[in-house]
This record gives sequence, C-alpha cells and structure tokens, in this order.
Amino acid sequence: MDSPTIQRLRSEWQALGTAPPSRSACHRLAESEPAVAALGVDDLAELISALSLSSDRLSRHEATAVIAAMLRSADVDALIPRAIIQALIPGVLGLSRRIDIAGGPWSDLDAFYADAISALWELTMSWSGGNRPYAAGDLLSAVRTRLRTLQVSERRRRSHQTSTPDALDTLPASIGRTGEELLAAALADATGNGLSVTDGAILYATRVLGMSLGEVADLAEVPASHLRRRRRNAIDRLVA
Repeated sequence: MDSPTIQRLRSEWQALGTAPPSRSACHRLAESEPAVAALGVDDLAELISALSLSSDRLSRHEATAVIAAMLRSADVDALIPRAIIQALIPGVLGLSRRIDIAGGPWSDLDAFYADAISALWELTMSWSGGNRPYAAGDLLSAVRTRLRTLQVSERRRRSHQTSTPDALDTLPASIGRTGEELLAAALADATGNGLSVTDGAILYATRVLGMSLGEVADLAEVPASHLRRRRRNAIDRLVA
C-alpha cells in the first residue's frame, strides 16, 4: 500500500500527466530526443506508462535510454523533471528494502519516502541537461547514498545520547575529538602529503559514511575491485 507521500504524487500525476501542458512538454521533448519521438506518445502520462516494465512495451535497456534522454533534455519544459520523478517512484519504493529505516531519523515509512523524493527532486534538477547513459540507476544510487548518510548521522547522534559510541568515536575519548574528526583530519593531512583526493574520498565514504564498496562503485561507475585497491592504498598511506 502506498504511503501518503506516494499517494499524493500519484494523484497529482493523474491531473498533470494528461493536461494540455503535459502534451506540449511531451512534444517538445520528442523534438529534442529521437528515443522519445520513436514512442509516438501524445503526453507525459503515456510516456511514463510506456516506461513501466509491466507494460511490456520497452525492455529495461530501452527504458533506461529514454530516462537518460529525459534527463538530458529536462530543461526543455518544467514538467520533464516531474515526469522523471514519476518514472522512478518504483525505484524509490524499492529503497525501503535496502535501508534499515528503524536505524535512521525517520518516524515512519512515509517520512522515509518524503526524504527520498526530496533528494530525488534535488538531484534531478541538479543533473538536468547532463548526459548520463544510466540516469535512472545513477539517480537512485545517489538518493540511496544521501539516505544512508542520514542514517549514519542519526546512529551517531543516538550513540552519543546513549553513551554507546561507534567504534570510530571511541578513538578520541582521551583527547576530546570524535573518530570522524580524527579520520577527516588524518585524510586532510595525508592528502597534502601524497594521498590522492580520490583515494581519500573512497576511504571516507566506506569507513565514515558507512557506504559499501559496491555502492561507491555504482556511483563512480568503476569496478569495486579497483576501488578496493585504492582504499588499500589510502590505508597504507595513513599508517605509513
């Protein structure tokens, strides 16, 4: 069952998706993007319906290409970013199965979805006009990263309140600095002494933000094995 946030989005789309401005936006998008023109849809509601895998109209690869085209030409009409949000709602719903909501700052599932949609909207607007062949996966991965960051921050806040600090936070007990501050400072020092910014960022993302190497690899679009070697380099530099 949809949460109130998702229900509002779906209800809103029923009105927006078939209105005259939606038809105009769809036609302008088709003029800019052959992949959209090839679908022969008349409005954005038809376009989003065609992207649904349950429609059996497009393969996953073809749907991915269309969403990439939508993001690339999102600036042709203000309704295009909203259509991208609508197309990615199934992906947003799937995020709740990959993140422990109870461990984050969310009072319930609807609060989680509200934060996810907010992050998705911000990222969509920020990336509009960019050429991202895997736009759908990139957007959802970036949303998941933001939610994981919120989750990690909330866990640290709770650990401070209950006097059960995370492993990193036990390091500075005698000198008054958190484990995160120590690691950040060490990374900053090492970056100025031969550690690459990229290697430091990988270490920070996995050891401080709590992201998996797979999640970082998805965002960076490089093999996880490559990131594992670079993280090892960063650790070696820190302890040298």
